[in-house]
Formats: sequence, C-alpha cells, structure tokens
Amino acid sequence: MILLRFATEADLPLMLAWRSQEKVYQGFYTQREPLKWEEHIHWFKGRNQDWVTFIIIYETRPVGVVVIGQLDHWSPEIGYYVGEVSLWGKGIGKEAVKSALSWIKSGGKEYAHTTILDNNKRSISLIKSLGFKKFGKAREGESWYQRKL
Repeated sequence: MILLRFATEADLPLMLAWRSQEKVYQGFYTQREPLKWEEHIHWFKGRNQDWVTFIIIYETRPVGVVVIGQLDHWSPEIGYYVGEVSLWGKGIGKEAVKSALSWIKSGGKEYAHTTILDNNKRSISLIKSLGFKKFGKAREGESWYQRKL
C-alpha cells in the first residue's frame, strides 16, 4: 500500500541521501552531482505556499518524494522520484503519482502537468501509462506532458 504524507524538515536528511544518488539525480534537469546540504535546505525552504512536498510511504517506510507545484495555476505541476532504487519497477512511483493526481483533483483542478528529460524513458513510460500526453518541448532536452484529471 502507498500513502503520501506531508514532508517536514525532519525528512530532509533522508531526501538529501536519495537526491545524492546518481541514479536518482540523473532524472533531474539541473543536478549533475550530489547535493550539498545548503543547496538542499535552500530548495526546501525556498518554495512558496503554492508548492507542497509529500513523502511516499511504502508499507511502513519512506521511499520517495512527490512534489506538487504551481497550485495557483490552472494546471499544477507534479514531480516525483522513488529514492530507494532497489524498489524501482515495482509500481510504487505510479501509485504515488495516482495519489497525487487525486489530491490535485480534490483541490478543484482539472489538469496536471509535468516536465521530463527526454532520455528518462522510465518516467516517460510511467506518465504515459497514467494518461499524460506529450504537449510540447519544455527546456532543452526536456518535454512537457499534461493530462485532464
């Protein structure tokens, strides 16, 4: 069973450990090396009220993150990663994204979107399996996907 709970500052060390694994940060647009603690804190505290961060709970333990941003926008943005790479391919990310989409819909939104690196085949496959359609190019080497909720 997959649950989402709001992230707290107490989760930051674990999130940093996940984001410092090369297999994980290869899916991020700007990160090319393990994060420094100060960068990580700045990212977490620098988000405004239109962003929320959830911890993915699998069975009884935290295994990843879902971030939902632009909640003031007609199409909020969703980002996600399973930080426990030994659990990749088990459907955890897909179930977490489904839960996040339900959360977005419960807030009255009709659409959601995400941006994914063009070489991130796993994530593209996951998003397409949930009904997202490629909407166009985002930044260089990245595409924008959207779906109706």
